[in-house]
Amino acid sequence: MAPPDATLKVAVVGAAGYVGGELLRLLTGHPAVAEIHAHSSSSAGRRWSEVHSSLVNLPAAPRFEPVDAEAAGAWADVVFLALPHGESQRIMAAVAAGDPRLIIDTAADFRLVDCARAERTYGPHAAPELLGRFACGLADVEGARLAGADRITVPGCFATSVLLALWPLAPVLGPASAPVCWAATGSSGSGARAKATTHHPFRAHNLFAYALAGHRHEAELDERLGAWCGSRAPSCSLLTHSAPIVRGIHATVRVAPAEPVVDPNRLLSDSYAGRPFIRVLDHPPELASVVGSNHAHLHAASRRDGREVIVAVVIDNLVKGAAGQAVQAMNLALDLDETAGLEAVGLAPC
Repeated sequence: MAPPDATLKVAVVGAAGYVGGELLRLLTGHPAVAEIHAHSSSSAGRRWSEVHSSLVNLPAAPRFEPVDAEAAGAWADVVFLALPHGESQRIMAAVAAGDPRLIIDTAADFRLVDCARAERTYGPHAAPELLGRFACGLADVEGARLAGADRITVPGCFATSVLLALWPLAPVLGPASAPVCWAATGSSGSGARAKATTHHPFRAHNLFAYALAGHRHEAELDERLGAWCGSRAPSCSLLTHSAPIVRGIHATVRVAPAEPVVDPNRLLSDSYAGRPFIRVLDHPPELASVVGSNHAHLHAASRRDGREVIVAVVIDNLVKGAAGQAVQAMNLALDLDETAGLEAVGLAPC
């Protein structure tokens, strides 16, 4: 049951996927949300709990509605799009025609500003005129700058983890800094549809690399580093691995700063002072401590007299890397308490 002072009407399009399910879980506990419509082309008519079993505990038994992009935009104050890549750009005009206060896309469709870069990375774009129209939803960095935004795109899960590690170092990055990130993720990052690489006998007790020739999130990293560093921006290499876990990303970033950094952990602490979901630790973080939460834990160390910096970061790929960051961005855009609906701590052991 919504709190008596809740007013927001929220639509989630693509609500049957993992990110959509996390959005439903978070939004049903959000103090400002009065009503939720969940749209799904694959599960229309089914109860939410038939797809997302944890939602069986809701006092009502809501059902998924068919996808009607224009109706969703016309009814809702806030529309979250939790669709596979390519679908948001095809329905964005219909959603926007309804004139909702805020649209938040969790897919990659509008993350990149440069059309040529976007099409090199993902192929032809159906709405190139909208690239650059969306605010970057890296909520822990953008913070109050998201206030009043009416279109937000949430960074990818790998990009979120790496950018959180690199942003405090942006003032000391140069063309030769050459960031390299070794990152491992859980099987939920591959989506709700089963694939050979997410089949339990293959994934359990296994660890393997993929996309070593270039991961698509590198385009986001390079574009954001360009925005932060201008002409001195380095390019970041992302070395991705699949780990025998369901949730989470553990990323370790190595950087050669343009000038020595003797105490990088202090640099992180100062940069994220007052940010509610960032915790800078005095020891390397453990992934289990953030699973199920919107928190990111970081730790930095220097080597070679500060000429090399290592930053380790852990996040939940479905929460901080997607749905949680989207809700946090909504809170910031609508001038709500930034932590509303996101107060849960991690689930360790998990």
